[in-house]
Order: sequence, then structure tokens, then C-alpha cells
Amino acid sequence: MLLALFLISLAAGLYVFLPLVGRRNAGVKFYRLVMIISAALSVCAAAAHWLSGRRDLAFSDCVPIVLTAATWLVLRYPKRAVYWIASTGVGVTYVGAALIAYQEAIAPKHWIWTLTGVLTTIALLGSVNLAMTLGHWYLVVRGMPIEPLKRLTIAIIIAAAAKIIVVSVALTAGNVLQEVMLRHAIFFWMRAAWGLLGPVILFPMIWGTVRIRSTMAATGILYVAVVAVVIGEVLGGWLSALVHLPV
Repeated sequence: MLLALFLISLAAGLYVFLPLVGRRNAGVKFYRLVMIISAALSVCAAAAHWLSGRRDLAFSDCVPIVLTAATWLVLRYPKRAVYWIASTGVGVTYVGAALIAYQEAIAPKHWIWTLTGVLTTIALLGSVNLAMTLGHWYLVVRGMPIEPLKRLTIAIIIAAAAKIIVVSVALTAGNVLQEVMLRHAIFFWMRAAWGLLGPVILFPMIWGTVRIRSTMAATGILYVAVVAVVIGEVLGGWLSALVHLPV
């Protein structure tokens, strides 16, 4: 369940943050690449849910894949309504599948925790991983504007700040601070150091390299950020399932 939640959240984040890149900047091939990656992650999430005996959740993971195939067919017509309807539908179903998976895996005490937990997880995973993927794309498309990577870099720090706020509020308002600190202290501090503080500490270095258009250096630092965020979100998902709050 937790593996499927991580995979579908990552798939949703990659797709949802695509508009920050822009088709005119990266080209249609980059959009196709991200769509393929997200669809593959969705397939893996569906398989994980299927193997855990949750066929209903497996089917919900497959809905974005079907809509992605429809969007693929109209990618050449970005100004037509059919493209915007299809692409919006993919994003909505990805987020919806992540919400359903989160509710079932974490079982929060209130719907607001589900909403904030899912959205901040999608934002953090999506912004960091898409920025790293885009950093590689600069090696393929020479002369591409640096603005898309700048926007994603700013999105990373905003997502990290939002995640820190949600975790802090959940720990205090949810009355689980003592339980987490006493029973799971080592795992929480690993989660906080890697997944919460890691992106914040790395942000100045990423931003500095992006500003001078050193995309190779920025991509290298983003690799570290991806590892930090993935470790943090995996531990965060496990802790959240224990206390039923987005920590």
C-alpha cells in the first residue's frame, strides 16, 4: 500500500508540474517523456495495489493511464479544446488516485489531513524529480531558455516550506509529538533531516547554479535533492501510516 502510494504520488507530481516547463521551451518530446514515465509509475502502483489484494485501487491507478493515451493522440494540437480537456483530465485523475491511495494507506483522522498530506507530497516529489529530469534535457536541447528550470527551482523551495508547515502542524495539533519523539525518534529525525531540511539546505546551491546557467552542476545537485526527498517521503509515509497523520 505504501509503495503504491509513493509511486502514484510521484507520477502525479511529475505530470502536474509540467505546465511550469512549457511546451514551447522543452518541446513535445519532453512532454512525451514525462507522460511515459508517469504512466509507467502508475502501472507499477496498480501492480502493487493488485498484489496487496486491493483491485479497486489498482483500477483507480489505471484511469490516468487511459486518459494519458487519449492526450498523447492530441498532443499536436495544444491550442484546441480537446487537448486542454484531455490533459486536465489526466492531472485530475492522477491527483484523485493519489488521494484515494493516501486515504486507504494512511487513514487520517480528518479529510483535511488527507488533502494537505497528498498535495504537499505531490508537490515536493514532483518539483524535485521534474527539475532533475529537465536538467538532463538541457543536454539534449541546446539553447533552451533557463526560465523553466528557475520556475521549478522556486517550486521546490515552496513545496519544501509547505511540507514543513504541514508536518509541524500535524505533530502539534494531532497530539502525536510525544509518541513520535519517544517511539520513532531516529526515523523521524532521519525523515526531517533528509526530506524536510535537505531541499532547504540545497536550494541556495541549486539556485546559484541555475542563475549562471550551469545546468550540469544544477542537475548534479538536484540528484542529491532527489535522493534526500525520496528517502524523506518513504520514511514519512511509514510514520504517517503509524500515527494516521501527514508526518
